[in-house]
This record gives sequence, structure tokens and C-alpha cells, in this order.
Amino acid sequence: MVVKGHRPVLAVVVEVEQVFHHCGKAFLRSQLWDPDSWAPDAVPSRARIAHALERKDEPLEELERYYSDATYAAGLYPSTVQPASSTPPGTGASGS
Repeated sequence: MVVKGHRPVLAVVVEVEQVFHHCGKAFLRSQLWDPDSWAPDAVPSRARIAHALERKDEPLEELERYYSDATYAAGLYPSTVQPASSTPPGTGASGS
């Protein structure tokens, strides 16, 4: 489970007792694999969800910056020194 030299702190083991599968026709009819059928703007961004449900006291702009593709992806596999902007808002680590 090591990815890019990082071992996860926590792992979840799932034991499957029974599996039900559906014929492939349902997936083809739903166009699930067709990117043209996706509507990514139909759901709120991760920052807006966090602002509405988890961090109502944090400014939306700060959450959008934290959850931006560049900042959030960089935090997945941090180097030995993390920039202050990659710490979660409200943790005190970034001075907020």
C-alpha cells in the first residue's frame, strides 16, 4: 500500500460475503463511462460542501484555496517540508 514512498497511516479492510452484479447493459444505457454525459458543475465543489457542513466559520475563499487542485493534490504526498498553505484552515498551523 505504499504510494510514492508514503505508507498510509490507516487502512480499511473490507470482507465481502456476497456480491450481486448487474448486466452490463444498464451501465451502457446510463452512459456512465461517457464523459460527455457527466455534469461536474451539477454538484457543489468540495470547498462549498465543507463550508456548508463542516467549517461554517471558515471563509469560503480560504476553503477554496485549500481545496484547489494544486494545493490539495500537493498535500497528498507532501515533501519533508510542507508549505503553510497546505495545512487545513482553522487548525492554527497556518496562522488562522
